[in-house]
Amino acid sequence: MNKKFSNVSFPISALVGSIGTGLIGLPELQRPFVWERTQVRDFFDSLYRGYPTGHLLLWQAKPELGTITIGAQEKQASPSLVVVDGQQRLTSLYAVFTGTPVLTKDFTQWRIQIAFNPVSERFEVANAILKHDPEWIDDVSTLLSGTTGAYAFTGEYLKKLGADRELSPHLEGVIADNIAQLMALSAYTFNAIQLSNDMGVDEVSEIFVRVNSKGTPLNQADFILTLMSVYWDAGRKELEAFCRAAKTPSKGAPSPFNWFIEPSPDQMLRVAIGLGHRRARLRYAYELLRGKSLESGEISEENRVESFELLRLAQKEVLDITNWQEYLKSLQEAGYRSGKMITSKNSIIFSYLVYLIGRCDFAIDHKTLRSVIARWFLMVMLTSRYTGAAESQVEKDIRRFAEAKDGDEFLAIIDSIIESNLTNDFWEVTLPDQLAWSGGYVPAMFAYIAAQNLLSANVLFSKLKIHDLLDPAHAAKKKPLERHHLFPKGYLEGIGITRRTRINQVANYALLEWRDNIAIDKQSPEEYFPSMFDKYVPKAEQEFAHFVHALPDGWESMEYDKFLEERRRLMARVIRAGYEKLVTGVDRHPIVEVETPPELADLIAAGESEIVEYKSSLLVSMKPEIPEKVIVGSVIKTIAAFLNTEGGTLAIGIADDGTVLGIEADLVKKNLNVDQYKNLLTSLIIDKIDTNSIHRCRLRTVPENGLTVCLVDVSASPKPVYAETDKGEGLFFVRASNTTRQLDTQETVEYVRDRWGLE
Repeated sequence: MNKKFSNVSFPISALVGSIGTGLIGLPELQRPFVWERTQVRDFFDSLYRGYPTGHLLLWQAKPELGTITIGAQEKQASPSLVVVDGQQRLTSLYAVFTGTPVLTKDFTQWRIQIAFNPVSERFEVANAILKHDPEWIDDVSTLLSGTTGAYAFTGEYLKKLGADRELSPHLEGVIADNIAQLMALSAYTFNAIQLSNDMGVDEVSEIFVRVNSKGTPLNQADFILTLMSVYWDAGRKELEAFCRAAKTPSKGAPSPFNWFIEPSPDQMLRVAIGLGHRRARLRYAYELLRGKSLESGEISEENRVESFELLRLAQKEVLDITNWQEYLKSLQEAGYRSGKMITSKNSIIFSYLVYLIGRCDFAIDHKTLRSVIARWFLMVMLTSRYTGAAESQVEKDIRRFAEAKDGDEFLAIIDSIIESNLTNDFWEVTLPDQLAWSGGYVPAMFAYIAAQNLLSANVLFSKLKIHDLLDPAHAAKKKPLERHHLFPKGYLEGIGITRRTRINQVANYALLEWRDNIAIDKQSPEEYFPSMFDKYVPKAEQEFAHFVHALPDGWESMEYDKFLEERRRLMARVIRAGYEKLVTGVDRHPIVEVETPPELADLIAAGESEIVEYKSSLLVSMKPEIPEKVIVGSVIKTIAAFLNTEGGTLAIGIADDGTVLGIEADLVKKNLNVDQYKNLLTSLIIDKIDTNSIHRCRLRTVPENGLTVCLVDVSASPKPVYAETDKGEGLFFVRASNTTRQLDTQETVEYVRDRWGLE
C-alpha cells in the first residue's frame, strides 16, 4: 500500500506560534471563517474539560500552491503546512490565544472575545454585562496571550472579586486552580494527519471534499467552489469580489450594490451553473466540472475543460453589472422596495436566471425583460414557487424554456406559466386563504404592499406615498412607517381577544406613520377612524383610500372575525389590481383618478393658504430694483417649503391679490415657448433642490383670459429637503399659514426630528 500520509501531534502553543509566523496557512480552496461566537465558546469549553476535539488534516505545501494565511495580519513566512481540514478550530485558537482579529466570510475583521468564570468554570461569549461582573474574566485573550503572568493575573482577579464579596481560603484556592487550568490549555495536544507533498492539488481537493462530505459542514456549492479554486481560481475570485462589492454602496462607479440582496458566492454560482449547464441540482454540476460524463460515467480532462468553459462564459453574463442592475429594476417595477419585503432569497436568485435566459438565449432587450420578469417575480412570490424544493422546480422551468425557438415563444411560455398559476380560483379562493395567517413575515402580505405601491397608494391618514416612505435608504430614529392594528391590540384585549395569533392577523395590519400609530393607542375603530379619516383624507380620495387599504364598508363597526374575512377578500382584490396594472399598464380598480389637481378658479377663489401660494413670475421682476435671482429664489423656496410641509400648489403668473398676470413676460424675456418654460423650471428644481424632488412636482399650464398660468402641484417629501436660493445653500423652508418661513439650524433640527424621526 502506498501510504500518502503520516500521523503527527502538535500542542496548541506550537500551532498558534506556527500560524503567527505564517508557517501554517490555508489553501485557497478553503472556506472563510464561518463559525458563530457560540461555537467558539463551546470549542474552548471542550478544550478546558479535556474532551476530544477531532483530528486536523494538514498538507505539506508545494511552492506553487496558492495559499492564504490565518487571521487578518501579515505573516513573516510562507506556509510549509496548509490546513485541509480544521480551519475553523485553528482560526478560533489563533484568534483567542493572540487577540488577533480574523477575516470573516463578509471580508470584515472580527475580534473574537470569550469570557470565563473561574468560580463556576463556565465559558460565555463576552458582553457588556459580563464585563462589569467581577466574577468573570471578560476576555480570556488577556490571559492566554501571555502578556500577563498567571500569578499576577490571579492576584489581581482575587483582589477585585474580594472587594465585591467575602472569599474563603478554599474558594481562593479553587479559583487559582481553575485559572491555572485555563492557562494550561496551551499544552493541549492535537493529533493531525499530514498529507505528503507529492500529492497533486486535484487529489487533495478530492480528499477535502470527501472529508467534509460527512455531516453537514459543506454543501454542493462549497464543493464546486473548491474545484474552482483548483482549476479556475480567477473565476472564484471574481465571484467573491462581486459579492463583496454588493455589500457596500459605490461612490459613483458601477457596482452590484442594491437594497434587495447581499448575494453570496454560492448564490451567484447557482445562477451561473443554471445558465451555463442548464442545471439547478448542483450535484450534477459538480460531476460535470470534475470532467464526468453523465451519460457514460467516464471522467476526462477534455470534459472538464469544456465544462469550465461553459461556466466561464455563463459567469461573465451573471456578473455583468448592467444585467444585474437591469434585472433588479424588475423587482422595483413589481412594487418591491427592498429585501425586507421579500421572504425568499431563492426567488431573487432564480428569477435572475430566468431573466438571463431571456437575455442571453433570445437577445430580448432589457426594458421588455424588466416588464415580463416583474410579472414573473410577483407570481413567484405569491405562489412560493422557489421555496422548499426549489432545485426541482427550477429544472422544470429550464426544460420548459428550452422549448422556445425565439424570443416571442419564450415570452409566451412565461405568460402561459403565470396564467396557469394565477387563475381566477387563485385570486378568489387561494390568495384570501394565504392572507389568513398571523405574524408579519407572510409573502402575500408583502405582495399586498407591493400592489399598494403599484397603485400609488398614500399611507392611511397621510398625504405621503407608501412607496416613498419604504425607501430603503431612509434611515431614521423612528421607522417612517409602522404596522398598525386596525383593531388595536389593547382594544381587542379589552373585549376578551387575547391570543396573539388572532390579534396579529395579517388582515388586521395597515401601514401608518408612527405618530398616528401612537395617537390611536387603544381606541376602538369606531372612536379613531371616522374622525381621522375625514380629517386627513380629502373627500375626493376617500373611495379610493377605502379600496387601496382594503377597508370594508362600515368595517369599524364590524364584529372582528367578520372584518378579517372581508378584508382578506379585499386585500386579494388589491393585489390583483396591482398585478393587472403590471400586465396592462393601466389601473383597473373602482377609482382611477386618485388625486384630482385643483382647478385654477378654485385656487384663486380660495386665496393663499398653507397649501396655496401665488407668484407673479418666475424670472421677471415687477419691481426693477429686484434682481432675477431673487425672483427665482422666491419660487424655489416656496416649492421646498411645500415639500417639507404638507405639499401644495404654487401658481406662477398670479399676483398676490389673485389677479391673473400670466407667464408671458417670462416667455418673452427668455424667448421660450411653454414646453421650454416647463423644462427650465424642472431644471431649476433639480439644480436648486435635488433630483428626487422633481418626481414630487407636477407641472401644468392652464389658459385663463388669453393668458397662461403655470401650476406646480407639490406632494410632501418623505425626507427633509434643503434648497439653494439667492440667500445661500442648504437652506430649510416650511409653510406657516400662508407664508414661507426659513428655519434656523436649531429649529431645523427640532422640526426634522419631530416630523421624520431623524437626528
